[in-house]
Amino acid sequence: MSAATQAAAADTPWLTGTPVGDADYRRVSEFLFHEARLLASRQYPAWLALLAPDIHHRVPLQQFVKRGEERSYGEAPPWLDETRHSLGIRVRQLMTPQSNADRVPSFLRYFVTNIDAVVAHDGIRVASQVLLLRVRANNPQPFLLSAAREDLLRPADGGLLLARREVQLDMPIIDAPNLALFLQ
Repeated sequence: MSAATQAAAADTPWLTGTPVGDADYRRVSEFLFHEARLLASRQYPAWLALLAPDIHHRVPLQQFVKRGEERSYGEAPPWLDETRHSLGIRVRQLMTPQSNADRVPSFLRYFVTNIDAVVAHDGIRVASQVLLLRVRANNPQPFLLSAAREDLLRPADGGLLLARREVQLDMPIIDAPNLALFLQ
């Protein structure tokens, strides 16, 4: 792919395609809400089952070039750039009883909203907003994390699989004592 083609692809809006019908919108919404429930209740193996074998999960860094310009994402190395394999390793680490990252499990709640979806050549493209609330047992001050997401869902065996996710955090710094959670 030439540099000009890559630049054109990067400038193409994520939601290019035909808007989904009511039934597919409901399927997409239910998928995202189900995923949020699984993550909040730490049902990580069930969550992994929702991921395509070739999933690409990215959390790019924000970049501020000049005062007054809109922030951009993705030029620098990302916070996270993961595959099914690396996500599986993180799940195993979080489920290990010897893990000290979150010895007393935090209270987690994921809020998913502003869901838009279109049918594209590669699957169902989804844009949404997410808010993560985390309260640690030793700190009653809640940690909030908000982001915009771009997902690619693929139909599989009567359901959907998450094939791509990019999480664009609203804050430039993650001010958390650890990341014993999934940035969704």
